[in-house]
Amino acid sequence: MARKSERRKVTDGRSSGGGKRVSKPVAKPNAKAAESPQPPAPKVKFRGKLLENEPLSRYTTWRIGGPARYLALPADSEDVVRALELAHERGLPWLVLGLGSNVLVKDGGFPGIVIRMGKGLDRFEMKGATAIVGAGMPTPLLARRTAEAGFVGVERFVGIPGTVGGGIFMNAGCHGAEFAEIVTEVSVMDQRGKVKQLSRKQISFKYRSSNIDGIVLEAKLGLGEESPAKLKELQGKLFRWRKAGTPFDQPCCGSTFKNPSGNKTAGTLIDECGLKGFTIGGAQVSTLHANYIINKGTATASDVLKVIDHVRKTVAKKTGVTLELECKIIGT
Repeated sequence: MARKSERRKVTDGRSSGGGKRVSKPVAKPNAKAAESPQPPAPKVKFRGKLLENEPLSRYTTWRIGGPARYLALPADSEDVVRALELAHERGLPWLVLGLGSNVLVKDGGFPGIVIRMGKGLDRFEMKGATAIVGAGMPTPLLARRTAEAGFVGVERFVGIPGTVGGGIFMNAGCHGAEFAEIVTEVSVMDQRGKVKQLSRKQISFKYRSSNIDGIVLEAKLGLGEESPAKLKELQGKLFRWRKAGTPFDQPCCGSTFKNPSGNKTAGTLIDECGLKGFTIGGAQVSTLHANYIINKGTATASDVLKVIDHVRKTVAKKTGVTLELECKIIGT
């Protein structure tokens, strides 16, 4: 993780106008810096923010991860285009991040540009029974808002700890429901910054995956109508179940492994192998739900990877089932 003194804000724009340059802090000269000078800060007119060497542990639900070379916090879709342009100009890899669930960022961080979808890209509007939702909106917030308005279809997603964009991209789901059931149209930006609309027929959804190629910007969701009181009651039950059966209030990524085909879930298989509570460093297989690996406060990505490796090998040896990761591993 980068030290605080190493983080540098490159730009900090205002929502009412163009990007504002921030003066570069004066660094003390040293021989090493003279030998390997850092490239100049990019001159990007960003309405949102562009941060340099920003620790990604601040932006993941596992609270783990080294620094990103650049972290873009776009205020609108044009900022997303600018971030992609910067990546192309500098020959840097890039990736999209939502609320930071379902990902493990390695301790070395990410050597390119991380585009974090959030405020500014979190539109929410109801047109009849169609919800028009920005990719940056938190899924639990969408679930609550639609339920309060008397619309059914998203209410079971109240426990998904991610954004709508990420949820659609990976076809997230819980409690027997998934995004594939309600998506009617998706706006997607390709790596050149061009936006196109994909109809539901053009999207192939599978278990925790889709064929979407690009950055999800916005989506239309087809919902039904239901009593707000009934939906509120259901969400209350789901919340109580999640609170009692999962470590939702501890740093984790959500489910670590995909459920394999068959009658037993990944959590059941891991539990039957006696792995609840298994710990390496600060990473532990949750004692509440075996398909969650929690950060007890000091975990590194290396700790988590070692726990993952041990769990997979043990389950494969004892049950013959090879568990497939649901979370994505990124970085160096």
